[in-house]
Amino acid sequence: MMEPFTRVVGQDWRGLDGDAPLCRRLEMALRTAIADGRLATGVPLPSERAIAAGLSISRITVRQALAPLVADGLVVTRPGAGATVAGSAPAPRDDRPPEATARRRTVLRSHADELAERGEPVETRLVDRLTGPPSAPEAMTLGLGPGERVLRLYRLHCVGGRPRILELTTLPAITVDADAAIVSPATALADAGLPATRGIERFRAVALGAVEAGLMELPEGTPAMRVERVSYTAGGRAVEISRAFCRGDGYEVVAALSAE
Repeated sequence: MMEPFTRVVGQDWRGLDGDAPLCRRLEMALRTAIADGRLATGVPLPSERAIAAGLSISRITVRQALAPLVADGLVVTRPGAGATVAGSAPAPRDDRPPEATARRRTVLRSHADELAERGEPVETRLVDRLTGPPSAPEAMTLGLGPGERVLRLYRLHCVGGRPRILELTTLPAITVDADAAIVSPATALADAGLPATRGIERFRAVALGAVEAGLMELPEGTPAMRVERVSYTAGGRAVEISRAFCRGDGYEVVAALSAE
């Protein structure tokens, strides 16, 4: 067992990027410890409770710091077995041409981009724009500290004048220009020096509630696809949360399967 844990992250880990939330500073210290071998591949990490006690921080802060490392494949978690250092994340195999591979790895397409790529003229309408405190899940995902705020954009992506996708985008308010984000959250993040290069999406079939159905000009209870995405920078920082309701008759998912 590593004891004390400050030997792993360094006595001065709190001073890393002093303007960043505490969880972000701990994440950076852990990344460095993995990169230089202080945390070797296969080494089990102490429990969240033990790390929190050893560093005099909350378990929530520890969990927020570990989440990007798990997303990047540097740390793996197993039910009942805790977390283990996995080392450098393996590069995914891709047999497509180099130009296509580079684009896929460096650009995240928005839902509007996906419609446009199919040759459909897309009109994006702003439904509402709000700035306020994050919910607990949003604060945990985006690594926000007390007093920080988020920008929420409610937008309709329409084709032929008909709403096709209702999207709620949540961004750290202090990071981006709100007016630029209305046009393109991805561009606003890139302009702020935080380009999203990777994302994790979850798909779920749902029945539209009264509010969502009304905005999409559909009967309540209409089947739809709910797509939830968290976008990350190359350094593993979560910078965008997207929740989209897509018409069931206008959205398809194509997956490439392999035995390897």
